[in-house]
Amino acid sequence: MIRWEEHRHVPQGVAAILAALRFHERAVDFAALDEAALRFADRAQCTLVFGQRCHAELPEWARRRIAENLAHNRARLARLRAAFAEIATALEHACIRTVVLKGFAHGPDYVPDPALRVQYDFDLYTPDSAASARDALLTLGYEPLEGAEEFPTDHLPTLIRKTGWQWRGDFFDPELPPAVDLHFRLWDERTEGFSAPGLEAFWPRRAPGPLGRFHPVDALGYAALHLLRHLLRGSLRPYHVYELAHFLEARQADEAFWAAWLESHPHELRRLETLAFLLSAEWFACRLPPAVEESAALLPAAVHRWLARSAAAPLEACFRPNKEELGLHLLLLSTRRSKAAVLRRRLLPTRLPGPVDSVHIPESRMTWKLRVRKRARYAAFLLSRAWFHVRALSSAARSIFSSISS
Repeated sequence: MIRWEEHRHVPQGVAAILAALRFHERAVDFAALDEAALRFADRAQCTLVFGQRCHAELPEWARRRIAENLAHNRARLARLRAAFAEIATALEHACIRTVVLKGFAHGPDYVPDPALRVQYDFDLYTPDSAASARDALLTLGYEPLEGAEEFPTDHLPTLIRKTGWQWRGDFFDPELPPAVDLHFRLWDERTEGFSAPGLEAFWPRRAPGPLGRFHPVDALGYAALHLLRHLLRGSLRPYHVYELAHFLEARQADEAFWAAWLESHPHELRRLETLAFLLSAEWFACRLPPAVEESAALLPAAVHRWLARSAAAPLEACFRPNKEELGLHLLLLSTRRSKAAVLRRRLLPTRLPGPVDSVHIPESRMTWKLRVRKRARYAAFLLSRAWFHVRALSSAARSIFSSISS
C-alpha cells in the first residue's frame, strides 16, 4: 500500500486527499489541504467522492466549495439523463443494439450515489453497427470532433454538439455538453501489442434489450481493461483507480461473484484484470478477494517488482514527469517486434493531439479573437507536452533498462 502522506513527489494537499480516500488504514490530516489540491481533485474527478467520504472532517471552506460542486453536478446529471434518453430513442428507432460502458452502467458497486460521479461523455459499444449508430446521432445534431486524434483507439471519432459552450474553469459546469464515443471493439490488440482473450464472449452474455449492459463480471473486466489501457498510454485518471477499488471493497466477500469470474474469464484475461486490481489496492488499500490473490500469485515476479517500485508513478507524473509505465508495458509483450513498436510510439510520437479549446463553437460564431485564442492555447499545450516528453526521457530509459534486466 502506498503511503501518500509520506510521498515526497506528491504535494501534501493532494497526498492528504488520496490518503483520506483509502478504504483501510486511512490517514486524515487536512492541515495542508488548499484550493490547489482541490483543483487537482477536480481534474482527477475525485472531488465529490472525497467530499462525501470526508465531509465531517473537512474545514468549513472546503465543505462549502464541494457542496456547490455537488449541486452543479446534480444539475449536470439531469441534463445528461435527458441527452442519454434522446440518444437511446434514436438508436432504438434505428434498430441498433448497444451496451452502455461505464457511466450510467456503473451502479452502487462502483459509486454509492450517481451524483458523485463526474461524467463527461457516453461510451456505447456497438460492435457490428458503429457506423450506423454514428449516422443516427448525426441526425440529432452531433458531429465528429474536428482535428480529433487519429491515433488508433477502440471507438470512432468523438461526437459532439456545437452548442457554443466555452470552458469557464468549472469542471462541474451544468451546461457542459456531453460527448459520445461509439466503440467498435473492447481492446486494441494491434496498438497495445498483446491480446485480451475472452472478450468475444462479453457481447453474447449481455443483458437483453436494445440498450443493454454487460454481465456484472464482464462489466468489471472492461473496467479493469479500461484502467490498464490508460495506464499503459500514460493517461490514467485517479478516479478510474478509485472506482475499481470501490468495487473490489464492496464485492470482496461475494464468493458467488468471484466463482463466476473464475469460470467466465480465461486465465490470460484474469491476469490482465488482476494487474489493474493490484494497482487499485496499492493506491486505495481496498481488500482483495481470495480469487484475485490466487491470480496475483501467478503473475511474473518482474510485474510484482514493477508494482513495488513504480505503482505510484502514474500519479507522480502529474507533478514530476515520468514514463515508468513503459517498463510495465514491455514486460507484458512477448515479441521484439511488438516491443519495438511500443517504444517507437511512446518515445517518438508522430501524431499531434486533438484540439483543446473552443471545440463546441460553430464555425459561424468563431470570431478572430476566438481563433487567435484557440491557436495560442493549442500551441501552449503542444509546448507543454513536448516539455513533458523531454523531462520524462531519463525515467523512460530507467524503466526500459529495468524491464530488460527483469
